Formats: sequence, C-alpha cells, structure tokens
Amino acid sequence: MAITKEQKDFIERVGNLAAADMQKSGVLASLTIAQAILESGWGKSGLTVKANALFGIKAGASWKGKVYSAQTQECYDGATFTTVTALFRAYDSWADSVADHSALLTGATRYKAVIGERDYKAACRAIKAAGYATDPNYADKLIQIIESYGLTAYDGAGQAGTSGGSNITTGAQSPVDAKGAGKMKASEFIKKLQNIVDNYKTLYVMGCFGAPLTGANVSRYCTNHSYNKQTARTAMIKAAANQNPPVFGFDCVCLIKGVLWGWSGDASKTYGGAGYAVNGVTDIGADSMIQVCKDVSTDFGKIVPGEAVWLSGHIGVYIGGGKVIECTPVFKNCVQVTACLNIGAISGMNGRRWTKHGKLPYITYDTAETPQQGAQSGAGQAGTSGGSSDTSGALAFAVGDVVRFTGSKHYTSANAASGPACKPGTAKVTAVSKGAKHPYHLIKQSGGGSTVYGWVDAADVQAVSTTPGGSGTTTAPKMRVGARVKYSGPLYRDSNGNGQGKTVNGTYTVKYYYPGRKCGVHIDGLGWVPESACSVVG
Repeated sequence: MAITKEQKDFIERVGNLAAADMQKSGVLASLTIAQAILESGWGKSGLTVKANALFGIKAGASWKGKVYSAQTQECYDGATFTTVTALFRAYDSWADSVADHSALLTGATRYKAVIGERDYKAACRAIKAAGYATDPNYADKLIQIIESYGLTAYDGAGQAGTSGGSNITTGAQSPVDAKGAGKMKASEFIKKLQNIVDNYKTLYVMGCFGAPLTGANVSRYCTNHSYNKQTARTAMIKAAANQNPPVFGFDCVCLIKGVLWGWSGDASKTYGGAGYAVNGVTDIGADSMIQVCKDVSTDFGKIVPGEAVWLSGHIGVYIGGGKVIECTPVFKNCVQVTACLNIGAISGMNGRRWTKHGKLPYITYDTAETPQQGAQSGAGQAGTSGGSSDTSGALAFAVGDVVRFTGSKHYTSANAASGPACKPGTAKVTAVSKGAKHPYHLIKQSGGGSTVYGWVDAADVQAVSTTPGGSGTTTAPKMRVGARVKYSGPLYRDSNGNGQGKTVNGTYTVKYYYPGRKCGVHIDGLGWVPESACSVVG
C-alpha cells in the first residue's frame, strides 16, 4: 500500500513511543500503533489535535486528569451506530497518551490476554473480545492496518529499524579508490557481508557506506544528516572515532551498496575501499531498492539466500538458515545477524518480521536453500547456508516449548521490578527476551495446575519431567526435523495450507519444519500438515 510522508512520519513518531513502551508494559507495539491510526485518524481528529489523545479513552470517575468533550459513535447492538457525546481523557503529550493507554490495559484484569501476546492477530482479537471497542469489525480493522503498513517491524526489539530520513548517500565525495568487476554472485555477496559481521567493528551511521570513523570522516558524519546531528548519535560517532582497529560506519541500505561498490575494509581509504555508484549500482534508498528487485514476494517460503528483505524504510539481506544480515540502530547498533521471523524465531537471537523480499538486480543467484535448512534454523539451531552460528547468550528454551514453571511470581514486562503472585505448574513459552531480567513469557497449560500468564525468571523454568512424581529432568519431545509425530487429517500442497489433498492417519517422521506457518510440518514426503494437529511422540 502506498504511504504518504505524513503517514510515515506519524507511524515513526507513534511507533518509537509504542516500541519503547512495549518493553515496560508488554503491550504489542503494532497493536498500539494501529489503534492510534484508527482512533485518531492519523493524528488529525479533534481529540488528538486539541487533547493529545490518540486512543479516545473515556474519562470515568477514576480519572483525575484533564478531560475533553467530543462526539463519538458507539455500536451497542452489533449493527447500528449511535452518535453520543462523551468526556475523554486529555494529555500534555502523545507520550503521555501512549503510557496511559498501556496503563489502562495492564491495570484491568479483562485485558490480561492482551499483555505479553506476541501474535498481532491474537492481540487484536483479544482486545476486541475484552470490550475495548463496540465496533464489531474493530479487530479486523486493526489487523488490516498492521499488515498494510508493516507495523510488526516495531514489535521486534523495542523500536523500528528505521531512524527517520533518507539514507541515500548522494552528495558524498566520490572517491576513485575502487574499480568495478561486474555482477557479484550471491554466495560471494553473503561471504562479504558475513566477513563484516565477524571481523570488523561497525556502527550504525546514517548515509555512511563503509567509511572508517577516523580523521575528517568523524566530523563529516556528525553533520551529514539530521539523524546523525542528534546529540546522542553524535556522541556515539565521536566515541567510536579514531580507534585501532577502526570502527566502520554503515546504515541499512548503505551496507548493501557499500559491499556492491567494492568495500574492502581498507582503513586507509576514505570509504573503506568502496567507490561511489560504481559497478552498475546506483545510489538509491531502501524503499527504492526493493522496487528495483525482481520476483518481489510476501511469501517467505520462496526466499533464497542473497535476496533483499524489506519493510518500510529499512532493508537487509537474507543469508540462509532463517537468518538476515542487517545494519540497524536497534539490537546491537551495528551490522549484525538477526532471525527472519517470517521463517521462525531462533533461540538467543534478535529478530524481526519483514514485509517483502526480492532478488537484487546486481546479484547473480547461485545459491539455493532446501526447506530443511531454513526450518532447522527457525527451530533454534544454527543455520548452515552462509550464516553465522551465533548462539551467544542462548537460553535453554524456545518459543513453543512446554515447560514446568516452578516459581510463584510473574511480571507484566520482561524487566518489571515487581509482579503479582501465581501458581507453579505446566506452561508454554510464548516469547523470549534475551538479556532481560525475566526472559521467558509463559502461558499456563490446561490441566497443568499453573496460573502463570506473564514474564518469569529463567531460574523458575525447567524441563518437563517425564518420570512419575515429577522427579525426572528429561525434556518433553518437541517439534523438530526428525521428530516422530501422530497425525490424522488432510495433507496440503504447501506450508501455507494451499491445495488440500487426501486424508491420512498414522505416525510419521518430520522431514521439513517451518514453525509459525499455517501448515509448517512436512511428514514422510507425503505433504504439509498443521503443527497444531500433530502430537510429538519422539
């Protein structure tokens, strides 16, 4: 969907607030942004303009702050809308509005299914079911907004991958220290990107395509872009200046352009050995680059290593094994390997969900990837196709694992200082936050005795016992390539659930596994089936 600059600015402004708030409240950022878009009319409603209210929360008897009177439409019978006049909460800033929105959700028991929910569709349906709005189509409208504008980008790690502004490098001095050598093979492209991750210190610097942060380059990149002129970013650039070995600056699209322009890590050259707009690669931004890609698709089952992955304002490169190399100010603030959540989460690794992928016109694709390669990495194992096997800080359990919760307290966010009491028992891991105080988000399992629904300490999470009395420590079998599963139902042509075929009933071996897809389990070469309908027996 085409997006105007005004809409992009609104998404970035609210998105950064919502993503930061998510780390404290557990309210999914994409949900907050979608609600703000829908309820404020992209910030143009009278309630937003005059009262800084993005969400239209009514001022009840418990509200002690400012109020604003406005008309609104309510649907009490599920069909007919009635216009009424009501008092709404008013705020001093949009930040206050976002904070109060989360306070409302976390403070009311009826919204407990929303807090900590990482599936945007489930979160949208949960907030409607809890009675947040009377519009019968409220959840569907939110889901459509999230998908149309790629808002899940803000769910990955607390802020968007974009940083505002264009990252086109036009206007930089054009060095003559590199010569073109024709189109690059995808395997070579990935190797060069991985080399940067493994062997060079890097920093996210807007508009920089691999320049060493030494000498005149320091002042150049403190002033070349409004983003870099921000006090905090300028301080980061200066802190990285004139180190030995040097730190090299990149942004998301300039990482791709820099490598294609011949970047070699040569600290003696102004741009690390790269030329400007050479090798047939023009100077374009992230959004323009995806437009020149071939075979652009939203189906990540068709992606091959070396393709660009994109969401509004941000771009990276898929390297295989369910992994992406991207340069972003979030996560580690540098060139880094992340999980492609469209394929699956990887234990201990940051990740994000992308909107599209496509083949770069500057690359000759000599790489391929079988479903098993991508699935293994998506299930939390190291990738094997050009990717790093980085599992530093990996936690013992991954999303989807059934575990035994032994604690007595859960929290509304991964770093909350205090939380309410709950009962121990069997639970499922629904989210993992590496490096957080309370790294696992658990939801109780029916019949398991627990009342947990929130973030918990790692020390309170153990493998499910398989011995009588619960004294054993054997992990319950989980879905994976090579697992034995019982399944009764129809087979499907692909992992997205297309092409329903014959019905089978029996015990089968998992040949391929794509966690998170509608039919992400491939059994015995027969076809794809839903993971939810399978019972893992070994």
